Amino acid sequence: MNNHRTLSLRREQEQPAQSVTTRPQPRFNLNYLYILPMLSLVVAFIYYGIIYTADVSLYDWNGISLNRKFIGLDNYQAILRDPVFFQALKNTFLFMFVTILTQMVLGLTIAVLLRSQVRLKSIYKIIFFVPVVLASAVVSYIFRQILNANGGELNAALTAMGLESLAHPWLADPATALLALAAINIWQWTGFSFMMYFAALTVIDEHLYEAARIDGANFWQRVFYVTIPLLRPTHFSLIILGMIGTLKTFDIVYLTTNGGPGRSTEMLSTYIFKRGILEFDAGYSAALSIILLLIALVLTVVQLRAYSDQ
Repeated sequence: MNNHRTLSLRREQEQPAQSVTTRPQPRFNLNYLYILPMLSLVVAFIYYGIIYTADVSLYDWNGISLNRKFIGLDNYQAILRDPVFFQALKNTFLFMFVTILTQMVLGLTIAVLLRSQVRLKSIYKIIFFVPVVLASAVVSYIFRQILNANGGELNAALTAMGLESLAHPWLADPATALLALAAINIWQWTGFSFMMYFAALTVIDEHLYEAARIDGANFWQRVFYVTIPLLRPTHFSLIILGMIGTLKTFDIVYLTTNGGPGRSTEMLSTYIFKRGILEFDAGYSAALSIILLLIALVLTVVQLRAYSDQ
């Protein structure tokens, strides 16, 4: 019996294994079909627009007529000799620095304070976030009335408090117009920074604060040595979003000061609009747009590289 079983096992082992038939894999991954509609929209409305704008920047064209004159890189060379471009570039970066830094500081401060035991916390959240959802046209109109040199609410309030010496034409003075616009932007968008920080604070382990408290750290020491370092991803996200948002800032500037007085609040976006729409210089405006795109790409890459090196 044992010999018979041994022979049977040997025969089974000697028999060739049956080949397992597998279904051939498709050469194309069908999962890519799910992103095809969105990819088509991105290519049609973004990448095609960039390519078309780069092509227009090589022509002397008013944007309307069918006749275009090819001039190569002359528009870009003219930009390098344009004092208005450098003024707009300076205003844009100054506006960017002031607004991003102030919004981050205020947003983090409010988030940290509301993270503690505060009554009516939900109401405060709504109050701080409401300006974010307001239309820029409405905000611009309101602050034009508030900052008006003649009968504006701010100057009227200063006069009523006996501080009429501080009354000032805030939007009509080149020395204060850009800072006034920055204050408007800070008022509107600080709530966004606050919500970003508040959401990030909710995922920080409370045991870290408890350990710091046991080591003798007070409230502000816990903020500087625990909270701020752990919020590094949120810091970088707000910086990138703030830079891109500043480069696209148009409505508040155009509706409030229209780039004046004397180009003191001219931004790259408003200058592009004026050269392309009001002055019918589509080629020059397209070249400015390409430079604006390159600035945005460089700033974004620098920030991402800095974040990856941390």
